Amino acid sequence: MARWDTSIQEEKWLYALRWFMGMTALVGCILLVLDYGFYLPLKAHQWLEDGFLIIGSLFVVVYLLQLVIRQNRWKYLRANRIKYVVTGLILLEMLVVYLFQWQFEEMTIFQELSAITSRRPHTLILQWYILFNTLRWLVKVTQFLAQFHTSPARFILLSFTSVIGLGTGLLLLPKSSTIALSPIDALFTATSAVCVTGLIVVDTAVAFTKTGQLIILTLIQVGGLGIMTITAFFSLYIGKQMSGREQALLEDMLDTDRLAKLGSILKAIFFTTFFIELCGALLLYFSWRNDFQSAYECFYSSGFHSISAFCNAGFSTYSDSLMGYAGHMHLNTIMCSLIIIGGIGFGTLQNLWTYALSARQKTAPYLTVQTKLVLIMTVCLLVLGSILFFAFEFDHALLNDSWKEKLLGSFFQSATFRTAGFNTVDFSEFRDTTLLFAIVFMFIGAAPGSTGGGIKVTTIAILLSTVFAIGRGRTRVDLFRRTIPMMVFYQTLVVITMYLLIAFTVWSVLTVTEEQRPIELLFETVSALGTVGLTTGVTPQLSLIGRLLIICTMFLGRIGPFTLALAIGQRQQTERYRYPEERVQIG
Repeated sequence: MARWDTSIQEEKWLYALRWFMGMTALVGCILLVLDYGFYLPLKAHQWLEDGFLIIGSLFVVVYLLQLVIRQNRWKYLRANRIKYVVTGLILLEMLVVYLFQWQFEEMTIFQELSAITSRRPHTLILQWYILFNTLRWLVKVTQFLAQFHTSPARFILLSFTSVIGLGTGLLLLPKSSTIALSPIDALFTATSAVCVTGLIVVDTAVAFTKTGQLIILTLIQVGGLGIMTITAFFSLYIGKQMSGREQALLEDMLDTDRLAKLGSILKAIFFTTFFIELCGALLLYFSWRNDFQSAYECFYSSGFHSISAFCNAGFSTYSDSLMGYAGHMHLNTIMCSLIIIGGIGFGTLQNLWTYALSARQKTAPYLTVQTKLVLIMTVCLLVLGSILFFAFEFDHALLNDSWKEKLLGSFFQSATFRTAGFNTVDFSEFRDTTLLFAIVFMFIGAAPGSTGGGIKVTTIAILLSTVFAIGRGRTRVDLFRRTIPMMVFYQTLVVITMYLLIAFTVWSVLTVTEEQRPIELLFETVSALGTVGLTTGVTPQLSLIGRLLIICTMFLGRIGPFTLALAIGQRQQTERYRYPEERVQIG
């Protein structure tokens, strides 16, 4: 009985500490927003520094109390080692600064960091610690929300809506922009970033400060990886166990039934993403270092474009995108590589890695049907797009370019047509024929499980395979000695039909509300729905209704029409009855 009472008291104390930590994290977020979002007098910044010290100290005290209260301290410490390692380092840093009066400003790296951020190194360390704990608190909030009876589709819907709302609010902060940004423009930019589209109504390079651009970059990263994927990774990484409900959500979102390997899949997604983005940033840094006055500006631009390219977002810190680097072989190659790798999907990358390891270890290598379809379709579309673009524009938009720039520009645009949104050529100069085939490419999009949009290359591959199978008189679709279930074909029809209906509806309304040519409005519509981000210059000229329509279209394109149908409708059910069949004449 005494042990039972002790457990109850322990839970009460831990429950109170969790609530206190949540309130502390909330206050810490408010202080961070005040510091980075508003122009404050010097005295206010001094108060904020004291506030960061208090909040950081409270987090340290709470974590120490959580450890002291628990009966199984060593087990809890091992399960939360990352949290306590970070907390221990923060406690050591506080002792060094306040007990031994050691100043970080004496170190060169911290001097440069202080010059860039205009903040003391000690304050920056406390701010990072507060941000770390805020992320942990958000993980717990997401875990709590995942317990409610909701479908994965609805959870995705709510997650993206919440992040878009938060991003809109952050972009409206005084320090985020250099102009008086309207709420609708902030909403448009936040939606475009979270949906990794790249369409803009204000110039990212001019209208936003470094703070605003970093907010956009964070929204791109969150939108590219997905809310639940990030949350689940942090949940696993800090040693927490997911509930059965969370596991079911993630299995649906990641399209996997391998429950035991779910944690390794999430970690692989997270680390692969940041490893590729880091490599891309370093390659870009050495590629255009001479174009920048300082190493900081070069690495900032390199990191921004690497993340934007891998996430297929299309945002750039240049007003003309990458038109100034049309003939830069190294930069075009790096950007195309990031776009293509980000567009083939995490599942394909993982399968290729497993295949390479299997071949090395002399075990039976195996590429899935999806991987084969993705690779074949990606190569075919890249080659076909390059040929068509070169054929249509070599004496038009590419007229004044050298042969090297013509070929390089054709391949670059072929890579960006389907997903990315970067451009090295002015799209307003394209022939209508080029715009039409670009619309088809944007409609097809990238691979499943990738950061790109569209109906996906596997969808069009299944459709074409079904057409060929029916044309040869077959009743089933066989690919690479595997039979494709008919349910996959039904899903293909649903996705294509809903994309076409949404695109036609939005385009029809835009032709009424806007003054641009119908072909340009169709291009804008499909670009938004496919989360591509390419434009002929229409986006900044859109009316209020037009901007709201494009916002909704980007959102629908990101979460997917099929996902939206599941979110609004009921759960799929298997009928226990079957009616007699009757043929209906087609065609």
